[in-house]
Amino acid sequence: MSTHDSTSTPQGSSDAGSMGTADIVFFVLAGVAPMGVAVAWLPLAIALGNGPGSAGTYLVAGVILALFSAGYVRMSRRISAVGGFYVFAREGLGRRAGGATAYVAVLAYNAATIGIFGSLAYFSSHVFTALLGTPVPWQLSASVGFVIVAVLAYFEVTTSAKVLGVALLAEVLTLLGFDAAVLIERGFKGFSLEVFEPSVVLGSGFGVSLMFAFGSFVGFEATALYGEEARNPRRSVPRATYISLTLVTAFYLLTTWAAISATGTSHAQSAARADPENYIFDVSTDLIGQGYTEIMGILVMTSLFAAFLAFHFSTARYHVALARDGLLPRSLARIHPKHGSPVTAGAWQLGLVAVTTCGFTLAGQHPYLGMSISLFGLGVLGIVLLQGIAAASIVGFFLRRHHRQDESVVGTLVSPGLGALGLVGGLVLMIDNYSTLTGTSTTWVNALPWALPAAAAIGAVAAGRSEGAATDEEDKVGATTLRPAKAPGSE
Repeated sequence: MSTHDSTSTPQGSSDAGSMGTADIVFFVLAGVAPMGVAVAWLPLAIALGNGPGSAGTYLVAGVILALFSAGYVRMSRRISAVGGFYVFAREGLGRRAGGATAYVAVLAYNAATIGIFGSLAYFSSHVFTALLGTPVPWQLSASVGFVIVAVLAYFEVTTSAKVLGVALLAEVLTLLGFDAAVLIERGFKGFSLEVFEPSVVLGSGFGVSLMFAFGSFVGFEATALYGEEARNPRRSVPRATYISLTLVTAFYLLTTWAAISATGTSHAQSAARADPENYIFDVSTDLIGQGYTEIMGILVMTSLFAAFLAFHFSTARYHVALARDGLLPRSLARIHPKHGSPVTAGAWQLGLVAVTTCGFTLAGQHPYLGMSISLFGLGVLGIVLLQGIAAASIVGFFLRRHHRQDESVVGTLVSPGLGALGLVGGLVLMIDNYSTLTGTSTTWVNALPWALPAAAAIGAVAAGRSEGAATDEEDKVGATTLRPAKAPGSE
């Protein structure tokens, strides 16, 4: 594929130059969904995984992703694209590898988006029922959230980033209040350092907790998806990546530690197993009061809504990138001429959400325990696989092309190589524990991970067939912008 100067704006591109570092960080952190993760995932990590060691597990996941990010940010300086991991794989490992990665990305991001939608439907129904004192069907709450996301997605991305930023601030402050309440009650001595001991972290259930930890980070890697819309991608994307990863690691580590300390390291696992859905709520009620817990419940809804919106945007952008390269129907590449939103790809993605939700409902599956957990689990597996492929692509890219002498060997080869090993190891543990995540013995549900290699094979074949099909004009509107490296010290 041909390349063009970094200063050019591709015809039909998204809203170029509209997003700064803060906008990208807000969007990414909202997609990580702090309150939703704290209520829905942290208790499960404690209950089903390594118990008190789940806090230290977040540190392990953060270190692995930091190694990956060292190469990720350097790659993003060379490639500004809405295609994310797909473009990285294509440039680093070749077009067929890119095609395989593309189809894995389509499957993973759509699965994660639908899984988040299932959680939104369930928890919003649960919270509204408690607040109103009358049953609110999850189908009703799901429909309302669906329509609002459809409207916001139609308009420019920066407007949505501001909406997400308000919700994010409220979530973070409320959870920090929860952490502070535990600290006041238990004192510094109550926050035992046992949670970081290797024997505790790497003990029984480590693989399960690592799966939840990686799942909690899903979304931070979306910084590169907004390269075209960033005012200065060379600076904004790396900064947003490091800021997002640091904040996510510190925040989840602290909140998990507080949740464990609230009931004591020796009792946390049994308490979480007894009632994982209300574990955080029960601690909040005991320490702060019912009113605070009701606020947390409302913010769980806004958190999951923000995550659904952010993942919808990310998924639609993958569709745009793949459509531009002929791996999906060309019509999906259409960008709204006024708002800069991927209007056709967004409509297609929301249609898939609706159809899948109806299918799971007709099959008698619970929106959260059935559809959400199984599909979000599949999405987590796929995205960790994408991160591993991207890490290998980064090594391949800098080994083969584009002025290796201008880059740090540690940052471009050693760190992403170690990150790839950590991600692959984590992926093996996650697959081995997938049935624990789904909590079911249903064969077709636990066989869902097989869809990932199937998607990769189909994508590789599709990429081979589409190779050379793009015209020069189509290349001009392609997703990739390769950026020449600046000399050291020029920034």
